[in-house]
Amino acid sequence: MRPTNAMTNLPRIFCLGLLVGLGFLGCEKAEKIEVHTIPAEPSPPESWGLDSPFGPEKARFSISATNGMATVSLTVLQGDGGGLLGNVNRWRGQLGLEPLDEASLGSGVQSVNSLGSEARLIDINGTSNRTQLDTRLVGVIVSRNELTWFYKLMGTPELVEAEKAGFLKYLPDWR
Repeated sequence: MRPTNAMTNLPRIFCLGLLVGLGFLGCEKAEKIEVHTIPAEPSPPESWGLDSPFGPEKARFSISATNGMATVSLTVLQGDGGGLLGNVNRWRGQLGLEPLDEASLGSGVQSVNSLGSEARLIDINGTSNRTQLDTRLVGVIVSRNELTWFYKLMGTPELVEAEKAGFLKYLPDWR
């Protein structure tokens, strides 16, 4: 039988004491955990189907119905994104319409109170350069915080008319 020496048990006793001490530290009252929720983006109207964004678009939806087809898109650009007049004329050009000058721009756009004082809406009909079909475009341009938001509903005139109210209602919640 080997004699036990207190010195040989010292590392074991030290480890045991350390484990017990750590155990007591673990039993300390835990700080309250704060939970934050990120609000979910509201769902778009049921008639809108999720589609793949094109080019600089942030989001795109497609709408198909018996009275035609339409797309809904959101694009966000830095700065003024080309300015109100430039973008209104770009959209007018997509429908084969003549450009507006600065003086006639005011009569071609409306304000959208639900989106702030800087929000402007254009509602135009023409012939799509791409499809050669009668097309209606409802577009909203909003500048805020050094960004410009472009919301666009474009498609067959009958379907755009049917979807316009839902489109405008959804815009304040769409980010």
